[in-house]
Amino acid sequence: MKFSGNVDTGTRKKLLNFGGDGGGQICLGRGLRCPSVGCNSVEKKIYVHLNYTVPCVRLLNATHQIGCQSSLSGNVGVLHVLESEDNLDWVLSKGPNPPYLVILEAALFTRSIMMKLKNGSNRVAGVAVVAPNTNPTEPFSPYTTCPNENTGVYTEKYDPAYAHCNVTVWNPLGNGLAYEEFDFPIFSLKDDNDTQVIRQCFLDHNQVVNGSAPQYPLCAMQLYSHMSAVTDTATCMRRNDINFSISPEGVCDPLGDSNVWASSRPINTTQKGHKNSENVIIAAARLDSRSFFFDIAPGAQSSVTGFVSLLAAAHALRNATQEAPPNRTILYTFFQGETFDYIGSSRMVYDMENNQFAVDLDNVHSVLEVGQVGLRSDSQLWLHSDPVSRRNSSVNDEVASKDLNVTVNQPQASQPLPPSSFQRFLRARPIPGIVIEDHQSVFTNRYYESMYDNAEYLNISYPSNLTADEQLEHITETATVPFTLSPPTAEFKFIHLSSEPTFLVQYLLANLTGTVVNVTKEDCQHQREDDKDKESHHLYHYMWVQGSVPPNGTQRESFCVRSTVHLSKALSPAFDPLKEYTSTEYSTWTESRWKTIKGRIFLVASHELEMLTLGVGVGVLVTSLLLTYLISSKADILFSSGREPTNATY
Repeated sequence: MKFSGNVDTGTRKKLLNFGGDGGGQICLGRGLRCPSVGCNSVEKKIYVHLNYTVPCVRLLNATHQIGCQSSLSGNVGVLHVLESEDNLDWVLSKGPNPPYLVILEAALFTRSIMMKLKNGSNRVAGVAVVAPNTNPTEPFSPYTTCPNENTGVYTEKYDPAYAHCNVTVWNPLGNGLAYEEFDFPIFSLKDDNDTQVIRQCFLDHNQVVNGSAPQYPLCAMQLYSHMSAVTDTATCMRRNDINFSISPEGVCDPLGDSNVWASSRPINTTQKGHKNSENVIIAAARLDSRSFFFDIAPGAQSSVTGFVSLLAAAHALRNATQEAPPNRTILYTFFQGETFDYIGSSRMVYDMENNQFAVDLDNVHSVLEVGQVGLRSDSQLWLHSDPVSRRNSSVNDEVASKDLNVTVNQPQASQPLPPSSFQRFLRARPIPGIVIEDHQSVFTNRYYESMYDNAEYLNISYPSNLTADEQLEHITETATVPFTLSPPTAEFKFIHLSSEPTFLVQYLLANLTGTVVNVTKEDCQHQREDDKDKESHHLYHYMWVQGSVPPNGTQRESFCVRSTVHLSKALSPAFDPLKEYTSTEYSTWTESRWKTIKGRIFLVASHELEMLTLGVGVGVLVTSLLLTYLISSKADILFSSGREPTNATY
């Protein structure tokens, strides 16, 4: 492997002590210059702490566990930068200093290499993947080839011909890595100064020259990512209920969040269940995504394109539906947790079936879902429907009558639905519906559910004068939100999945579909128009908005926004209320808890030198104890002197 580019000043400072000059002038870990008398912290002299480390974490369901973890004290291994797949022999058999902690460039983060490392895990302490600054040229999807195959509508009972993606393998690029279990930690590292330190440390101390083993001291890495949960969801939830201490700690948490929904006209949310006067069309999209590594799930094409399109549609239809209300109410719905066996949609269907939602399934006329719609110059929109439910003439007539007034295509009538929230509604009953996608059969998304499904993949451009950090903060005129919403004081308690997208969509939807009302801050926060209003809180949700500072002003102009935006649970019924942790009907995914996530590098001495050092230390300790004993036992003799008589006077 060739390393190119200049090492900056800060990185050079971190590398000085690896050379063993003994000057003690640089504190390893932060690149800080120390006083001439040496550093205050011995720990900083020994270790370089990695600043940007993102782990693979452990997830569990009803039958097994997936993901990665380290030992309780962290995994330590000698660094080895893998040059190619052919170079694996050094790690798996030839290298004389196992276990090894393998550094992979993104191009080598493949199923073939990872499974070989997994099978030789007694010589592998862990893996660190250097995330590239630009997307790779090769496709990469760590998801399965048949997403959510066991919790959608296409089961053996529904129609065996369509079960398990027998007709269409939707994600043929999926390598399934995200559903493997690894008994060593796997981290993603940002390609920055820290990785330059790692590479230089490897070149200076660990590089194999002409097949000969490198000499000690060697550069090593330690990764901490110990997971508390083991085995499966039923086991970890049972352990959550066992309290042995005053302040018990759980070992895992159910995956969950909140769905966001709004109606084109007010619906009484206090009275749950069937509404005689309501006929609802559900317009849906999903909010969530995932990747192999925790909290790196941009989901640009897989989810963002869909929910942004639905937000735009809600905004475009706002005035039209208020001026000329349609015969049916549009229920704009944004589901969370769909990646993990349709958590959000299955919960909404369950609540509708059990009179725990504002409407029930009898009120649902049809479903229109916006899926992956990351259109490119050569792509088209496709309307997908369910061939099984369309055997019912009334369902078929409704689906066939849909006219979206846009240029779209339809796949063959025998092709099943792609993975979609709509499948959970069909699992309950035959409901007319379509799913809008940018693919006819297999996904066009080359990076489905990976960290590369990002803005770059959608060819989103920024002004050339912006830095990478400034691009994250850049807001176009089209996307500008003219006010800032105050955080709500009482909302559904989120469980582990990131709540930021949920709040963002909630606020955006209120902005795009709501109305500014002239009420006081107190009334707004109490969900009312005035102190005599006892009805509005059944129909609307009020948000007090900080507002913006006018051009010639110094204070924000705050106001109240009234909307029909609400949150509902996106927590699998398997956890609440059923407590059926081995359910095959609902999602049972949980996430393990952990305490420490970190990585660091350091120089390690040979085993012989360590034993010698230990022996010398023990020898010094024993000698010190003997000397102390001898001196103490002969103290009267050794420290005696002519004592003055007791009656001496001065």
